[in-house]
Amino acid sequence: MNKNSKLRAIIQFITYSMVGASNVIIDLIVLNILWAVTGLTVGRINFLFKLISFCIYSTSGYLLNKKFTFKSEAKSSSYFGYVSLLGILSFLDAIIIVNLTRHNIFHLHNRYFWANISAFLAAMLTGILGFIINKFVIFNKD
Repeated sequence: MNKNSKLRAIIQFITYSMVGASNVIIDLIVLNILWAVTGLTVGRINFLFKLISFCIYSTSGYLLNKKFTFKSEAKSSSYFGYVSLLGILSFLDAIIIVNLTRHNIFHLHNRYFWANISAFLAAMLTGILGFIINKFVIFNKD
């Protein structure tokens, strides 16, 4: 890997992280609205809540990553690949949130604060995995 392609990969990762951060913000806003409206923050209900937030942020993330991160002229089939990957990552994200919210390891009394920490940790883990798969599979120009 030459110096130019290393720099391009670093810039892609930073851009992907910024798009991911906007997705996380959308995700957390939607989750917090759902948690506040229902009063439910623990357990399996988070699968449904993650599905709802996924539907809201997935298209935005695809368009931003296609245009700014990978500058791809990807075919419309890349959308299916992107959304499929995002769906799998969102499901993995929900599994992590479900398990973390059940085990408040810091014994925080504010359940919303722990639910947000859980969502943030899950987003970071699945975000890194998502970048790798998007870069080398979904938006791969080769």
